[in-house]
Amino acid sequence: MPLHHIHTIDENTVLGIWQIQEDVEDLTFQLLSLRPATELPFFKAEARRREWLASRLLVALLLEKLGHPAVLLQKQETGQPYLQGADVQVSITHSGSWAAVLLSATHEVGIDIEIIGKKVQRAAHRFLNEQELSFLQADEEKMHVYWSAKETLYKVYARRQLDFRRQLLVEDFEKAPAGRFGGTVAVPEKTLTYTVHYQISREFVLTYVLAPLSQ
Repeated sequence: MPLHHIHTIDENTVLGIWQIQEDVEDLTFQLLSLRPATELPFFKAEARRREWLASRLLVALLLEKLGHPAVLLQKQETGQPYLQGADVQVSITHSGSWAAVLLSATHEVGIDIEIIGKKVQRAAHRFLNEQELSFLQADEEKMHVYWSAKETLYKVYARRQLDFRRQLLVEDFEKAPAGRFGGTVAVPEKTLTYTVHYQISREFVLTYVLAPLSQ
């Protein structure tokens, strides 16, 4: 089981990262061993099946870490995941062979993981405004952090139809292997500010946000 890392942020919040190396049969066996009643959807693409299974396994393990009983993971109409019958917030992400999950009983949550590659660089002008582009100074890792951060802000706000360049905003920061910087969701009715936590590894960048439940 290539569980890459579990990080207990506080007694009510836990983050897990999984490197997906198992095949579908192995992942299915592991998940059904933990959650025998799990209904398995059909996905034509094997990679999508592996992502789905690994993320559900990670949710199950993190719930155990929090000492919480097994519950069903469902999706809202907006596409946001939720744990049925549980006062625990959940966010799920996957990219390439990596998956990550963030659970919290005391915060709204958003998490995103992005493998480092050329796709983000080609699309930078579509998700970064002119000021944010000036922050980069041709730093591809920082560009990936910004892309991941905007995905995370989108998830924690949990509304559709946001303009990534104009409504999801990120501040400049001095890059380190891990750290934090400010992020903003600017919509007509209000402006919300968040602290974006980030981690940079050789293969991926990861960002997450913990926000008050009242936001």
